[in-house]
Amino acid sequence: MHPDESRRSKPARRLFKVVSFILVVMAPLEEALLSPIEGALLATPASVVGTGVASQGVASNAPPGALTQPALDRQIERVLENPEFNWRDPYSPAHRSKQKSFLDQLIFSIGQTLLSIGHALDRLWKWLLQTFDFKRAFAPPATSGTPLSSGIFNALAYLLWAALAGALILFIIRLRRLKATRRTTPATPPPIPNLADEEVTPDQLPDDEWSALAVQKIAAGEFRQALRALFLAILSLLASRRFIAVERWKSNSDYEKELRRKAKNRADLLALFAQSRFGFERCWYGRDSVTLEALENYRGIYDRIKHAAISNP
Repeated sequence: MHPDESRRSKPARRLFKVVSFILVVMAPLEEALLSPIEGALLATPASVVGTGVASQGVASNAPPGALTQPALDRQIERVLENPEFNWRDPYSPAHRSKQKSFLDQLIFSIGQTLLSIGHALDRLWKWLLQTFDFKRAFAPPATSGTPLSSGIFNALAYLLWAALAGALILFIIRLRRLKATRRTTPATPPPIPNLADEEVTPDQLPDDEWSALAVQKIAAGEFRQALRALFLAILSLLASRRFIAVERWKSNSDYEKELRRKAKNRADLLALFAQSRFGFERCWYGRDSVTLEALENYRGIYDRIKHAAISNP
């Protein structure tokens, strides 16, 4: 037997010794009191008891069939050593904790972790309610069965809607400011080209504006510059229809060659352009004077070229 177990069983042994002594002294009551105990405690034959008694050499004055004190002590000790009497040992929490399996400890730790996370989420939710004052919109209903996750999802949904509304308001404000700046900013007209400058190119103005400039020059009595404005209008029109490509280094002859190459099936257009180029160079580079009647005829050439360029081949 383990030393600790022997120390724990000493009080019980002493108690049984006192009881057995009283039973021996009270001989008249011995049979009535010990017969039930013998039936429950004695687990060995009578021959073993007799042998033990003889070995001790102790004489007893008790009647035949009675147990002596030493034999009773030994029998009690044998009975107490049985495993079914382990319930007498005091309860030890440390010993119980040692018997816990690793799986039980793991399940307990996981449960504690989940409980801590739940408390943390609960504190976070309460902090959001206190910080942003969402009591009316996000306060949980009176029923206690509402899960915490539903309130969090509702809060996130409201925050998303608020962000979208804010973005829409900012977009509308910026759009209105952009329209206001466009209204206040005056549209600066392009500068009027100097028709006396040889560096002027046809792509500086559309053909309609060149034609309008020619009308202004005619009204001002500057017929020569009006003639050049009409010729630049013709070149700008052909460039907008991709019959020619305007380049600073190209001459009027280069434009005519390019037109013959790209519009070789447009005889009417080729003839009109050749006529316009010849009339312009004869007055601009030659000695012919420009009259109002000549300008009217030249404007008619411009109108016919525009009609021929726009119409289908």
